[in-house]
Amino acid sequence: MSEVEFTTSETESKYLKLNVKNETDRLEAVVLGIGTDLGEESEINPTSKHHKEEGTYPTEEDIQHEISTFEKVLKAFGVEVYRPKNIEGLEQVFTRDIGFVIDNTYVVASMQEEVRQLELPGVRHITNKIDPQNIIHPPKNANVEGGDVILWNDHIFVGISARTNWEGYEFVKASFPHKQVHAIPLVVSEDRKKNILHLDCTFQPIGTKEAIIYENGFAEYPQIIYDLFKEEDMIKVDQAQMNRMFPNIFSLSPKDIVVERSFKALIAALKERGYTVHEVDYTENSKLSGLLRCSTMPLRRS
Repeated sequence: MSEVEFTTSETESKYLKLNVKNETDRLEAVVLGIGTDLGEESEINPTSKHHKEEGTYPTEEDIQHEISTFEKVLKAFGVEVYRPKNIEGLEQVFTRDIGFVIDNTYVVASMQEEVRQLELPGVRHITNKIDPQNIIHPPKNANVEGGDVILWNDHIFVGISARTNWEGYEFVKASFPHKQVHAIPLVVSEDRKKNILHLDCTFQPIGTKEAIIYENGFAEYPQIIYDLFKEEDMIKVDQAQMNRMFPNIFSLSPKDIVVERSFKALIAALKERGYTVHEVDYTENSKLSGLLRCSTMPLRRS
């Protein structure tokens, strides 16, 4: 063997290990947003626009403080936390949108809003550690964001929204032929109280067999979700709770869930089902139209 050759184990060890098969296995590594600059991205979603008009838009200090609190919870749980490098003038809070991992493959998201594409260099120091053979890019006509991609072992749900199109779904389906990939059309509306920005704003698996769901968030009846999750295993939320983003929690393990601390009804329901709830204040981040799952990009679960 020459000096420049590597054994299989040596080659694997020099790259960042990826492994994400579902939403709830024990989290080992994650990319967490920063929010150092809020930039102008608030102009692209109705919720942020509303808070700007009402004078309730959050400050960078508020956003950073809440994310810092979330980071402490992650690290206390033994999670390896990666952070984007700040790009001046860009909001880099919601890392879920710009890329996602399926099994051992990193998918570089293709976002409809060009300003979001500018965030990609901010995580390049992380993605450069991934084996190039395990990185894939959607074709030009395919838009897919991580908030619309939910993993459940052999199943992948892809929300069809204002951010993810049918071509994006077809790309995921073609890229993971060993998985059952399901298109889930979402309600898209100019009314911010009815609009479903991403799939994870209306549906989120928890534990090993349960889910949080807002049933009126789907443009078509999602039969596959009801086939996989029994009625008694669903925590159903109403429109007001969906607007506060009750489904957008974040699982650390099948039993541990991070939840916005003001979601008292959800917290009670989770505890009644035996979950350990880690409460954090994320109200200011919610004004940017995202919450806990949105600001995380899991790299490895076990």
